[in-house]
Parts: sequence; structure tokens; C-alpha cells
Amino acid sequence: MPITPFSSLLDDAPGAATPGLGERTDAMLRGLWLLVAAFHLLTASWLLLRLGDGVDTLVLALAGAHLAVCVGCLVEQRRGRGVRAATLFVVGQLLLLSVTEGYWGLASLSRVQLVQVVPVLLVAALLGAAPLRWATLWACLAMLLGAWIDLAGILFRPDRVAHVVTDLGVCVFGCVLVAWLLHHSVTGLRESLQVARQHGVELARKRDELQLEMQEKERSRDQLVHAMKMENVGRLASGIAHDFNHLLALVHGYVGKARRAPDPATVAEALQGIDSAARRASAVSRRLLDFSRLEASRPQLLDAAATIDAMAPTLRQVFGESVHCHVDSGQVQCRVHFDPAQLESILLSLAVNAGQAMPEGGRFALRLGWLPDAGELSIQAADTGLGMSEEVRARCLEPFFTTKPVGQGTGLGLAVSASLVAAAGGRIEVESRLGQGTCVDIRLPARAAPVEQAS
Repeated sequence: MPITPFSSLLDDAPGAATPGLGERTDAMLRGLWLLVAAFHLLTASWLLLRLGDGVDTLVLALAGAHLAVCVGCLVEQRRGRGVRAATLFVVGQLLLLSVTEGYWGLASLSRVQLVQVVPVLLVAALLGAAPLRWATLWACLAMLLGAWIDLAGILFRPDRVAHVVTDLGVCVFGCVLVAWLLHHSVTGLRESLQVARQHGVELARKRDELQLEMQEKERSRDQLVHAMKMENVGRLASGIAHDFNHLLALVHGYVGKARRAPDPATVAEALQGIDSAARRASAVSRRLLDFSRLEASRPQLLDAAATIDAMAPTLRQVFGESVHCHVDSGQVQCRVHFDPAQLESILLSLAVNAGQAMPEGGRFALRLGWLPDAGELSIQAADTGLGMSEEVRARCLEPFFTTKPVGQGTGLGLAVSASLVAAAGGRIEVESRLGQGTCVDIRLPARAAPVEQAS
């Protein structure tokens, strides 16, 4: 007889998903079969001790059959055939119940009726609604057979018929009630499990979508940072070109000197000058390439004063001769956790904005301040330019907001700078008035430099 697959027995709802037995169900069934086997073994042992040779041979045979069914179920489950084992238990126990009812009758088994019927109905409920219905009908027919045996034994005496019918009604009602409760309990648990799994799938999908959104946000921010850097590179190109022209003029001068030199010493000196100018040109081009390269953010502990001092020559290249650029690191002895390339980009963006706000010249000052009580580093960039109105100042940190003409600004400089500073746990404060210039104050979490490095 072929065994019906568990996927078609566990849930009789059309189109419903049918999970397997599961480790917890297998463990519960193993415990149930061990308890049933122990019950029949202890019952047979107690009868042997009490009655000795007077015990009915059929009792021992049925006890052995119960043990054999339970052992067979354990073996089948051990081989990974849980559905076959459960089906074997239900069919085997119902057959033995029928034999017992047909031999002794219903009344003689009233004390052990619950122990024999409930495990069978429980396992049948795990197999599905259809197996539970068939098992309940089989158990009721076995009880009807037992009641018939009881009636035949008393020769259908009218005074005993009512008693037997009452016993039959109580047993059948109890069996149907237990089956109904098991069916609705298992169905409810199955539906709750299905809902929980659907929620789990939905949560996993939401988690994946959130991760994708976070990755997309990171990529977008990196692209905005790179766009800001490239915009600043374009504005920095004039200063770099001026340096290159100066260095190329030096090279041409040394070449002419070498050609006119009458002695080898002068030629050697000219070659040394050419080599020095070439090294300076290489450093300038390398600085420009490093600044414009698109790389992932790499925050690290930076010496704030050293970083600002190293950035000073590049900042001065942004302004023309009409703007005085003053950089004061104040010999601040503290460190910040920030990406050096991003910090250079922010400072350069502030310098470019300040230069465009001073078309007729002015002063630009970049100062550092250490606030030990708050544990913060203050980077102030102040200019004496045109300034901003209160409405513009309130929106200056918004992405793509700009007051510059089309083609002269993207509105990303301050917005991206604010995003980078916020990602590092800091903030940006902007103070400005029309005709009185602008001051941008960047506050970053900082820690004091070690004593041995502060000296």
C-alpha cells in the first residue's frame, strides 16, 4: 500500500503550503511512542506479578503487539520516514483497539479507554484533517463493536441496555470531542506558523530592501563627494596651471643656461635645477590627481593642525592677488577621526565659495580652535565678502540650493560638506549678514593629542 506524502496530508486546504514534520514534532512523537510502550510494558508486568500463570494469554499478546508497533515506529522514524512511522502507529493502534473491544467489550476497557484513544487521535491530527476523521470514525466503530459485545454478554437484558447505551454515548462523545479539539488546535497552530513564516519572509524582504537603499545612499553620497571634488578641481586648475607655467619657465631657463654654459660645472648645476623643477611639477600633478580620485571613505585619526598647515598652499592658490588668505592652525594639539581627502575637499569648497563672494577682493581666514570642555575641534572659515540674507542662510545647507548663475554652481558644496561632517558626529553652523561677510564654523568631535606627540 503506497504511503500518501506528508505534503498532501498535513493541510487539506487547497493551495496551502505544507511544511514537514520538523525536529520538534519528531521529538514529541518519539516521546509519545516511548510512553505508550512503557505503559503497556508496565501493565503486562503488573498483571504477571499479580496473577502469575492465571493471566490471559491474549493480554500478553496484545501488550507485545503494542510494544512491537511502538518499536517499529521508532525504527521507521530513525530511518527518516516520519510520515510512515506516524501512519503505522495510527493503523496499528486502531487494529489492536478493535481486537480489544471485540474480545472484552466496551465496559471492561473504560479505565484505559483514554490512554488508548487520545495518542492515536493526536498522531492522526498531526497527519492532517482527513486522517483524523478516518481515525475518529474507526475508533467510534470499535467502541460500537465493544458495546455490541457487552449487550450480547447480558443477553440484551432491558435493565442493562440503557447502561450500555449510556457508556457508548459517553465514549463516542468523548472521542469526537477530543478529535474536534485536536483538529482546531493543530489547524490554529498551523495557520499561526504560516502567518509567522509569511511575516518572516516579509521582514527578510524589507531588510534586503533597506540594505539596498543604504548601499544606494552610500554610492550616491560618494558620487556627490566626487562631483564636488571635481568641481573644486576645475576651479583649482588656474592655480595649478600658474605653478606649472612657472616651473616650465624655470626648466626652459635652465636648458638655455646649459646650452650656453662653457664648462661642465655650469651644465651640472643647470641639470640639477631642471631636476628640482621637475620634482616640484610632479608633486603638483600628484596632489591634483590624488585630490580628484574617486575612492571609498577611509576615516583615520588626523593631526588637525598638521593637516591644515599642509593644506595652506593649496588654499592660497584658489584666491587671486586681491584676496589675502590667512591660515592659522594655532598649534592646536588634538586629533579628529575623519577622512583626510574629504576634509581637504570641505576646506577647498569653503575657500572657493569665499573667493566667489569677494569679487573685488577681501580677506579670508581659516582658524582652528580646541574646546576641551566640549571635546570638540572648531574650524572657522571667515570671509569679508557679500554675505547672505537670512532666507539664503537658512537654506544654504540644502542640496542643490544655490544663488549662483546657471553653469557656475551645483549647490552641492555646503550640502555634501554638512553630510560628511554629520556622518563624523559633528555639525556645521553658518553665520552671515549682507555686506558683512560669512563665517562657517565646523565642529568635530576631537581628542587631545598624546603628550609625547604634542611636544
